[in-house]
Amino acid sequence: MATIGLNFFLEGFGEMVWGANVKKLDIGIPDTSFIVKGVLVNRLEMTAAITAGVLVTILAVFFQRTRIGRALRAVADDHEAALSIGIPLKTIWVIVWSVSGLVALAAGVMWGAKSGVQFSLSLIALKALPVLILGGFTSVPGAIVGGLIIGVGEKLGEVYWGPLVGGAIENWFAYVLALAFLVFRPQGLFGEKIIERV
Repeated sequence: MATIGLNFFLEGFGEMVWGANVKKLDIGIPDTSFIVKGVLVNRLEMTAAITAGVLVTILAVFFQRTRIGRALRAVADDHEAALSIGIPLKTIWVIVWSVSGLVALAAGVMWGAKSGVQFSLSLIALKALPVLILGGFTSVPGAIVGGLIIGVGEKLGEVYWGPLVGGAIENWFAYVLALAFLVFRPQGLFGEKIIERV
């Protein structure tokens, strides 16, 4: 609740200082489209998809193949056990926040170039939570599959079910799907089932 409150404060303060108008962000990639075999392809969205694919590949290799990546996974599994074998937690936290910041920067630049820089972009970031719930919090491939399921599901739902319920399915579809997963499969599609013995 404190984080949500701080978010509201920062958004309000930012709007007071810089205004609430949408500001254009030009990164040199034209927001134009072309047709490939009857499919409309947007250049900016294609660039964003390629960028996301490259980042996910780099992260997957980083977590699976490097010493630091394995240390990050060890800390995520058990802080105390990781500390007991000599993994420096402070260094790990710096790496985690740095990597998170770089990925968030790339995502923000792409979304800002597409939709303009605006404070409501933070609502888009909330879609990451259902994606992680579907894929599993411990799985990078799961995040990819979860994102594809939600993205395709939103569009199909809007086309086929939208007229029946009055539209706007894209606004709530991801959260309803995530709720269903939390009830029937809380570890997600690729997450590890954790069994705790008391």
